[in-house]
This record gives sequence, structure tokens and C-alpha cells, in this order.
Amino acid sequence: MNFPLQKLESHIDETSLAEGEALIEAGAVGHLSELEKHLWLAVVEGWEAEVQVSPSRVLAGACECPRFRAQGMCEHLAALLLALRRRLQDRQEERRQEQHQKKAQERPRKLTTGIVLDHVSKEELIDFVREFARTNRNFAIALKARFASAVSGIESKDKYLQLLDSTINAVRKADRTITLRGSQKLASVLDELQQQTIQAIDEADYTEAAHIAQSIIEKVAPVLKKAKGREEDIRAYIDKAFDNLLRLVGRRPAPSLLNELRDYSLGEYGKLAYRTSGIDQSFFRLLLLLCQEPVHEQELLDALEGQKEKYQAESRPLAPLLLLQLNTLEKAGRATEARQLMEYNLSQPDVLQYAIEQARSRGQIPRVKALAITGLKLGMPAGVKSGLEEMLLQLAEAEQDLPEVNRYAIGRFLDTLEFSYFGKARSAAGSGWAEQVDDMLKQLLSQPYSARGRNAIARIYAAENRLENLMAYVEQAGSLDLLQLVGQHLLETFRERLFYLYRRLLADYLKNHLGRKASQRIREVLTHLYEIGAETLAEELAEEFRSRYPERHSLMEELELLNG
Repeated sequence: MNFPLQKLESHIDETSLAEGEALIEAGAVGHLSELEKHLWLAVVEGWEAEVQVSPSRVLAGACECPRFRAQGMCEHLAALLLALRRRLQDRQEERRQEQHQKKAQERPRKLTTGIVLDHVSKEELIDFVREFARTNRNFAIALKARFASAVSGIESKDKYLQLLDSTINAVRKADRTITLRGSQKLASVLDELQQQTIQAIDEADYTEAAHIAQSIIEKVAPVLKKAKGREEDIRAYIDKAFDNLLRLVGRRPAPSLLNELRDYSLGEYGKLAYRTSGIDQSFFRLLLLLCQEPVHEQELLDALEGQKEKYQAESRPLAPLLLLQLNTLEKAGRATEARQLMEYNLSQPDVLQYAIEQARSRGQIPRVKALAITGLKLGMPAGVKSGLEEMLLQLAEAEQDLPEVNRYAIGRFLDTLEFSYFGKARSAAGSGWAEQVDDMLKQLLSQPYSARGRNAIARIYAAENRLENLMAYVEQAGSLDLLQLVGQHLLETFRERLFYLYRRLLADYLKNHLGRKASQRIREVLTHLYEIGAETLAEELAEEFRSRYPERHSLMEELELLNG
């Protein structure tokens, strides 16, 4: 048991309720008492019944009678629950009256909304709300959104369709678009309906929850493109509506509701508004969860096949539908058809990645490797290609296949310029490493200039101890940043050339840059020279700058900090 005490009628059979009410009227419920916190006990017709509530939900119940043991519910337990609900309602009303009297006796110190509501009659408040709603459209919409679920006499789904119709009409401009402010008002109503859907599911009112979610999907999807600046936010409410339907199905409601949802999805997904926004795929995911019999799976497969034809005619990507087909075939146990469909569509990146994940989850490492190699041959997009190369590198490392480790690590290095890959490539290299380094340098040098590429080239020279090449490259680049990155490698072998380069670059920098930021940059470089063991050069340059630029106060201050 787990349902609200206030909604017994929705969760207890009519026979038990009717007999329970008769027992209460006959005075057959005795000794109703709270045995311990939230645990209530009563003796009904001589049978002892008990129920646990916390604080207003029925969590568990039991009775000693044979009927309860056979059916899990009986007239005695129903009578206890009805009597308990009355008792708790009476207590609540008594507390409310006490609070009302207490407030009435107290002299208000401040005119607050709460005090006004305490002193106004129900009839006056209703009249005010009715009049205000008549003159204020936004309030009227908010009122209907909050209390639509309480209205009887109108079909459940019609209430929410009408509410959303009036909301959308209120926020639309003459050209049918919805402004940012209008989208915010629509979002406010949708947020209220989202909360009501969750509450209905929690209270096992599954039909009401389904109708709210369906109304959101049907009414909001056609205006999605009109919500200027808030399309993604409004789309999120449609996604939440589908999430609620999926959660609802997971609660295993009555078969009649499941059939209703299946028929609804099959009749609804084909609309152009859904296809344009990809919402049709959410209908298919819902249908996949609703498949309980082979005939349902075949219906879904037929629907997907027909939708693929429309996608092809409209030049839409087929991969999402192909993945849904694969999932449906696998759920139906049609593994051979699933494999054939997968193999035929491996050129689709999403399908290829799905196939790899399936093979990996089954421990089919040779197939994972073969699929990844196939993907590289098929010329996948850059992001997918990188992922495949990373996977092949990891597999090669696991198998200790050094030539493959070397090969894929070089590829990853050239793609990312991350030196962890360079180190892996060198560790796994054979006798041809020098030629491989030359080839990497050739490729990098042929690319358009970038700071990352420049630094990578210099680091390769340094890592391979090609100091003459490194010194020449640093001189050619003429970059203080690069000097700071690799200068320590050159200090011992090319001291004079390095000092000359530092002096020239710093002089040029000061010639072309003024202000505090430039002075801080000079101090940063001189500090670096101290750190790499070039104290003499640092001191010479500091003294030279003091003599040449005494009028630059910020530079003098930064040089003083250097001495400190």
C-alpha cells in the first residue's frame, strides 16, 4: 500500500468501502487509537485491524479476518481507514478553528495578505477572484492552470487542451510568433502542469497524468518554432512530458491505459510538426517501452520503416530511426535481422558506435577492433574518428601490440598535440623512430602557423635533443613565450646566442608596449631567467632597463619587486 488517505475511493474496491461505511454507521468501529506514532489500531466487529500512515499517506494495513488474508483488503480495514480519515479531518478542522479564533482575538499589527484572508468570507473571496479573473487575463490563466484538475464535468483531456489553447492564444502576437515575455508566461503554465503530472503519477492517478502530458505534447509542439529566444526551454517541457509518460508506463498501470497510450502514439507520431522537431522519435521510444507482444513490435517496426521513407524524402538523418529499429529487433529477439541491419548501415556514425558498444558489452574485443578499423576506413567525422583512434590505441595497449600503439599514438598526437601521446609513441617505437619524428615535424611545419603548433615543434626538438634545430627555430619564431617554454634546454649549449635573443626580444617588447601590464611581463621573464640559472643575464637586463627607462614608473616598481 502507498496512496493518499484522502483518496481511499480510488484505491479500495467499492464493496469493501460500502461495507466499511455500513460498519461505521452501525457503530461497529471501536477503540480507535494511535498505538504509537502513525500506527493506528481499531477493533471492528471483533476483528483487530491496524494501519500505518505517514503523515497523510497509507503505507501499510492489516486485519486478522480471513477475507483480508485471502484478498489483501476487507470491510474491517476499510472501516478503520474511513474512520481514521474522519478523525484526522476533525482534528485538522479543530486546529484551524483554534488558530482562527486566536488570530481573531489578536489585534493585527500589519496588514498582510494572510490577515486579509483570515478576515474575509469565502463568498466574498470567490466573488473577488471571479471578478479579478474576468479583468486580468494572466491571472485567469494561472487560476485555470492551478485548479483545472479539480474541475469535474469536462472530459479530463479537454480541460488541459482548452487551457493550453487559451494560454497560447494569449501570448501570441498578430504574426503568430511568441515573444520572450510570452514564452515566459507559457513556461509558467507548463511548469505548473509538469508539477501536477508528477503529483498525479505519485498518487497513482495515471489517466490524469497521461492526459496532461498528452495535452502538452499536442499543443506545444506546433508552436515550438514560434517561441523566439526560448525554443530550447519550451522544448524541455515536451521532453519532460514524454519522460513522465515513460515513468507512468514503468509503474505498470491498467492494460487499458497502456493500450490507449499505444494507440495514441501510433496515431500521433506521423504529424509534420513532430517530425520537424524530432519529437516523433520520442513517440517511438515510448512505443518501444509499450511493446508487450510480437504484434506490437511488428507495428513499431512497420511504423519506423514508413518514417524512414519520409526522412529520406526530406533529407533528414536516418541514424536515430535506425537505432530505434535495432533496439526493437533486439527486444523482439530477432538478432539476425538486427545484425544485418547494423552491418548494412555501418557508414552511419551513430549506428557504428552503437555496434561497437554492443560488441564491447558482450566482450567481443576482436569485433570491436574490426568495427573501429572499418569506421576509420569509411571516413567518419573528425569527432568520431578521434574516438575510434583512441579506442584502438587503448586496445593496442591492452594487447601490448607495440607497433599498433606507436601507430595510433602518433595519430592522436598529430590530432591533439598532447605530449602524453608523443611519449607513448616513442616508448613503443622501433628502429625507425627518427624517421617518424622527421615525418611528424614535416607535417607540423607544413600546417598554418599557430601557437600550439609552434610550441609542439619546439618541444619535439627539445625532447629529441635536437638542440641546433631548436635554437634555430626559436630564433626564427622570435617569441618570448616560446623562449620561456624551452629556453632552459638551450642555456648550456647556446648561452651567448640565447642571451642575445632574450636581450633583443625584451628590448623590442619594451619599445612597443607601455603600462603596468607590460612591466609585469618583463618582471615575469626576468624571474624565469633566475629560475633556469641565468642570473647574470637577468641582472644585466634589469640594470639596463633601469638606465634606459627611468621615466617608466611601473617598470621601476616591478624591477624593485624583482630584487625583493
